[in-house]
Amino acid sequence: MIKRLFSLLILTAVILMATPGLAADYLGNTKSMKFHYYNCSTIKHPDAPHFVPFNSREEAIAAGYVPCQRCHP
Repeated sequence: MIKRLFSLLILTAVILMATPGLAADYLGNTKSMKFHYYNCSTIKHPDAPHFVPFNSREEAIAAGYVPCQRCHP
């Protein structure tokens, strides 16, 4: 059980490091002008070209994005 949990943890870390869109804390949708936590359930394809990464909430707001109503970033 511990070995399986450890393997899952390693796999999760590898996926997070390998996915460029997930490196940021927030993702902004250029189509809706809303920003989300990177793991928001409304984001189906975080690597889609209409998502832009933001490192902070303030950065997203300064760029004109509004918070998602589901994940409340």
